[in-house]
Amino acid sequence: MKDNPLIISLLIGLIVVLVIAGVSLLVKTKSLSEAYKETSVKNINLEKEVETIRTENAAFDQTVAVLNNQMKELKDGYEAKITALKDENLRLDTLKEKLEDNLKDELMKEKLQEGQ
Repeated sequence: MKDNPLIISLLIGLIVVLVIAGVSLLVKTKSLSEAYKETSVKNINLEKEVETIRTENAAFDQTVAVLNNQMKELKDGYEAKITALKDENLRLDTLKEKLEDNLKDELMKEKLQEGQ
């Protein structure tokens, strides 16, 4: 019977320790639950931002593709104009040479006629 109070006090002490541990675990669990909820909300918001950015990126990609096509079309047009102008320049150079030759011939004829 002398051991009964000792056993009862040990049991009460054990119960108190278990209650304190349980409360501590409950507080930690609640704190982790709140942190998990906050992290989940942040994750959802980040996913929305990522989706928005992906949408914007897709729109920018389409814009870039359109601009690249327009630039290619303009480049092709200008290259065609440059080619046409080069051809015209060659034709004019040929014509210039012919005119110079004709002018020399005419001047030679005039000198010959003056000399006679």
